[in-house]
Amino acid sequence: MKDVRAATGRLPAPRGAIAPDQGPQHQAKTTSGKANALIAPLIVPKASDILAARLRNLILNGGLIPGQSLPAERNLVIESGLSRAPVREALRVLEAEGLIVTRPGRSGGSVVTLPARDSIARSVEQFVRAHGVRLESLLDCRLAVEPMLAKLAAEHRTADELAELDRLHEAFIASVTNVDTYRCVNLDWHLAVARASRNEPMTALMEAIATPILDAARDKHVTTPEIRREAVKAHGSIMRAIRTQDARAAFDRMSRHLGAYSDIARTRAEADV
Repeated sequence: MKDVRAATGRLPAPRGAIAPDQGPQHQAKTTSGKANALIAPLIVPKASDILAARLRNLILNGGLIPGQSLPAERNLVIESGLSRAPVREALRVLEAEGLIVTRPGRSGGSVVTLPARDSIARSVEQFVRAHGVRLESLLDCRLAVEPMLAKLAAEHRTADELAELDRLHEAFIASVTNVDTYRCVNLDWHLAVARASRNEPMTALMEAIATPILDAARDKHVTTPEIRREAVKAHGSIMRAIRTQDARAAFDRMSRHLGAYSDIARTRAEADV
């Protein structure tokens, strides 16, 4: 006992007692780092996001139908318990998503609508442009989608849609000597085939990638007179399949047509590198 006291300046703690350097404060200091590591940061959604999500679910699940008015802004404030600012922000989010249309003024308000196909196309086109998606990737996408659109168009096209395709094909034939007109009519014909397919998602995708591909086609090396004449022949062959509603032939002929164009465009792109 005497030796311990001399060495430490204090008596040893009785058996079972907590030493001064092992008390709660010391334990808190030595374990605080570990305790903090166990608590992940809390992410609390904004009130406006929560309200927008609830209204979105009501619209998409059929609780609110197109043409139906949402409660007035002051009623949404009362019902949600939120202030005007987050309610207005929630409505702005839904309007940007194409789920409501808001009219200002005393007689205005928010009316439920559904997103149009062009909103999907616009989003995809913005993604393509913002991320600088390469032409090769767009051509691969087109080759994966458009033959199926041609097949579906052969199966589902109406007499009116066939007449529109015929009109565009005749304009396409007449445009071979005018490159700018040729490009535009070519695009219109391909989009008309897509719309005749009755497949909304694939048509929206085709509409989204069509403009960047059209821009790439401005290269004179992929629109030579010979290439334009071959395209007219390919369109005519696809038209015959759509007219007779030969879905398999429409698929195969569109595949060959796009494959030939894709090979030319890739070769040109590699030459520019």
